[in-house]
Amino acid sequence: MATEDIDKAAVGSLGEKGIGLLERAWNWAWALRLVCAVMFLDMAVILRTGHGLWQWSSDDMALLKDVGWLALLIVAFTASVALVIPVVLVLLRQLVALIPYKVTAFFSVASSDDRPYQRTPGYVPARALRDLALREKDDFLLRLYENHVRARDASQASIEQAGNLTAAAVLVSMLDWGLTYGWMPGSVSLVQAIYAALGDWASAATAVVLLCAGFILKWAWFAPSTPDVIYYPPLDAALRAKERERQAG
Repeated sequence: MATEDIDKAAVGSLGEKGIGLLERAWNWAWALRLVCAVMFLDMAVILRTGHGLWQWSSDDMALLKDVGWLALLIVAFTASVALVIPVVLVLLRQLVALIPYKVTAFFSVASSDDRPYQRTPGYVPARALRDLALREKDDFLLRLYENHVRARDASQASIEQAGNLTAAAVLVSMLDWGLTYGWMPGSVSLVQAIYAALGDWASAATAVVLLCAGFILKWAWFAPSTPDVIYYPPLDAALRAKERERQAG
């Protein structure tokens, strides 16, 4: 009876962990990081054994006992995601910026406009509210501005992260494919295995994935800038009144 209880507990624990992984799969940041980690591991296994995770066998379990190789793998992955990939992504964005205008029009960046009549009624430029809060020494307005800045910075950081992780996942997947295609043709990488498994749909699926990645990068890296405004109708009315006076004068 005790053994059965232990088995049931183990099965229940595995089920909970499986459900937890499925729930985390909907987290785009976690999913993209997982793609990078798995592709990196696939390349490391290919370089070590001559075949990738797709061709994993029971004999390869010895790798998990090789402390030196595991330590090297962890150091290499950490250095790659902390140093190499960020530099590569910066260079990639710079290269895209050098592409002729007709091509980069898709990635154009529009300038923001904080003029009163270009704003949604009730909204004011964030800097105008900040100046008013400092001039009037109003704690409420200052907190309103600080909350806005924190929310704006968090949103920008999330968008930037989405672009960086998407680009990193695409680049690592291309390296995984290129490693076996050009350097070790006798091996089968995960990307090649997935491509082969899709059969006649492989080209279409690849095009869809790259198109989605392109739109994410456009949204994250090259989205039109928006006015930095805060909802505060009293100041908006005052600013619009001053603008009308200037136009009338």
